Amino acid sequence: MSYTTLAMPSKHPRIAVTADPELGDALARVRAATGTREADATLLRRLAVEGAEAELEAGRNRREAAEALFEAMDSEQFDLDLEAIDRLNAPPAA
Repeated sequence: MSYTTLAMPSKHPRIAVTADPELGDALARVRAATGTREADATLLRRLAVEGAEAELEAGRNRREAAEALFEAMDSEQFDLDLEAIDRLNAPPAA
């Protein structure tokens, strides 16, 4: 018995993704919103790459917002009543 190895269109390894209903719905929503006619694999790859960048940017924005908040707190630009916050977050008295 012999096996023939076919050349792959890419030198990079492939990743298997299960095409379950949730993924199908997500791709359909993107297609409906954007009008793209990309093949599933092409669309999925683009969304993964763009989604990764969006997630990294969201993390940077959260860090910048936290740094700005701490800077405002350090420079006493607003009064923060930590005891009142603790009271609001405390469980109700039994």
